[in-house]
Amino acid sequence: MITSLRWRTAAALLAVAPNALAAQTWATRIDSIFANQRGTDRPGCAVGVVQAGKLIFARGYGMADLAQGLAITPQSIFHVASVSKQFTATSLALLAQSGRISLDDDIRKYIPELPVYEAPITIRRLLQHTSGIRDQWNLLIAGGWRLGDDLITEQDVLDIVSRQKVLNFPPGSDWSYSNTGFSLAAIVVKRVTGRSLREYADSALFQPLGMTRTHFHDDNHHIVSGRTRGHTYEAGEWKETVPNYSTVGATSLFTTVVDLARWHRQLDSGLVGGRRLLDEIFRPAVLTSGDTLRYGLGISVRGVYRGVPTVSHSGGDPGYSSHLLHFPATGSGVSVLCNSSGVANPVRLAELTADAALANELGAEPTPPAPVPAATISGLEGLYWSESLEAVARLAVDSGVAVWRAGVGLAGGTRLRETGTAGQWWMGAGPGTVTRRPDGTVLIRTTNGEAASWAKVADWTPTAADRPALVGRYWSPEVDAVWEIRAAGDTLLVHRRKFAPTRLTPVFKDTYISSGGGFGVGLVRAVRGKDGRVNAFLTGSGRVRRLRFERITESAPLATAKAP
Repeated sequence: MITSLRWRTAAALLAVAPNALAAQTWATRIDSIFANQRGTDRPGCAVGVVQAGKLIFARGYGMADLAQGLAITPQSIFHVASVSKQFTATSLALLAQSGRISLDDDIRKYIPELPVYEAPITIRRLLQHTSGIRDQWNLLIAGGWRLGDDLITEQDVLDIVSRQKVLNFPPGSDWSYSNTGFSLAAIVVKRVTGRSLREYADSALFQPLGMTRTHFHDDNHHIVSGRTRGHTYEAGEWKETVPNYSTVGATSLFTTVVDLARWHRQLDSGLVGGRRLLDEIFRPAVLTSGDTLRYGLGISVRGVYRGVPTVSHSGGDPGYSSHLLHFPATGSGVSVLCNSSGVANPVRLAELTADAALANELGAEPTPPAPVPAATISGLEGLYWSESLEAVARLAVDSGVAVWRAGVGLAGGTRLRETGTAGQWWMGAGPGTVTRRPDGTVLIRTTNGEAASWAKVADWTPTAADRPALVGRYWSPEVDAVWEIRAAGDTLLVHRRKFAPTRLTPVFKDTYISSGGGFGVGLVRAVRGKDGRVNAFLTGSGRVRRLRFERITESAPLATAKAP
C-alpha cells in the first residue's frame, strides 16, 4: 500500500510538473556555466533569463563587494558600460518622435563648440558610429588621462573633442566605434530639455517601464545602495577598480538583471514609443558606399545565434563587463552583468545560458566551415597595411592553416575558413570575410559589414643609424600633451605624463607599434620633411586615426633609459 502510494505520488508529480523538472535541469546547467564566478573569494556575475517576455530565471554568483563580504543577488546594481548606449539612443529617438529634435539635425545646432568639418555630422551618425568623430577615451588617454584613476567629467570630454581638427573619416563613409557620439548625445538632451540625461531617461523610460533600480550615474560621488564594486585581477590578487566617470551617454548606466528583464520586454513590444520607435532603433546603418551594416542606433542588429536573429550589445569598463542578448522573434533573451574586467566573458556566458534555458527556441549548433590550408594562401603571407584604418596586420600560417593576426604583437590570430568561393574566405565563423584581389591587395569586410583594403608591406628592422631619427619631444594641440621619444639601447621608448614608458616595436619603414604603458596598442608613424628629417609623427589606436604630434625640441638619447 505504501509502495503504491509512493508510486502514484511520484507519477502525479511527473504528470503535473514536467516543466518544473526541466527548469531544474537547465538551472543546474546554468549554475555550472558560472562555476568560475562562484565563491566568497572573488567577484562574480548576475544573470537573468527572459522567455516570451517573462523573467524565468535570475541568480547571482560571487561577491558584490569583497571588502564588505556582500554576495551578488539578482537585485545587485551593476555599472553596465556600453550596454548603456541603447538607452541613450532610445532617449534621443523619443525626443525625435516628440518633434523636439530630428535625428538628421547637424550636431552643431545644439553643440556649436564643435569644429566645422568638411561635412555636417548628424545625431543619427553619432548614434550609428558612422560620424568619423574620434573616440573620447583614446583621446583622453593620449592626453595623459588614466581611466579609472582620474575623474572624467562631461566638460572634460567636450573640451578635448572641441579641439579635434580632423575626423577619422568623412561622415557616413565608414564605421568606427566612438564613445564620443553618445556623450555628445547626452549633452543634446540637456540642452534641448533643460534636464540631464539621468532626469530625462528616468521620466521618459525607466519609470514607465518599472525599472526602479536603474539610473544614469552622472555623479561619481553619489552613494547608491546595493551597488556592486568593480574588480580586476592583478599579480595574483583581486583589486578594487571602479570607473571614475561623471559622464553619461556612452556609459555609466546602473541597473540590475531584474530591471533588464523589463528592458527585454521593451525591445520586444515597444511599451514606450511603440513599434515605430523600435523600427528606428533597429534600422541598420547604411554607408555612403551603399553597404548595410549590422549596427542600428546604440545596438547591434541583424545578428544571428544558432540560426535565430538577435539584437545585442556588450560593455566593458575598468572593473566591469556585461552583455545583453535579445531574440526579437520570440521575445526571449539573456542579460549577464559582471563586476570584473578582463576575467569573465559575458558574451560567451550569455550564449551558453541561452543554450541551456532557451534550447527549444534555437537552431542546431552550426558546423564551422573547413579551415583554409596553407597552400591556398601561398604567396599572400606577410605583413599588411590599411591606410584608411591606419592599422597593420599579418596573414600567416599556424599549424598548417591560414590565420589573420591583428592587435597586440600581431600574435594569436583568427582562423580563415572556406566559403566555397575561390579567393574569398570567412574570418573565423563569419560573416566577416577576406577577399583576394587581382592586384595583390586583400579586402577585409568585418562582421559588422564595413570594408577596408589592405596592401602588403615589407617588414623592417631599423639600423643603428635609423633609430635616432625619431628621438625628440613632440606636442599635439589636439590633446594638449607632450610625448618624448628616447633611445634605450637598441629600442625606442615613448615617455608620457603619468604613464610608464612604452616600447616602440618596428613593423615597416618608419612605422612602429606601441604597446603597454597605459596606451594600449597604437601605431606611431614618422613624418619626414623635404630634407628627410623627422619633424612630426602620426599616431593612431583604432578609434583615433592620424593624431599628429609636431616636433618641438631635440632631445639627446638617454644612456640611462631602460626598456620596460
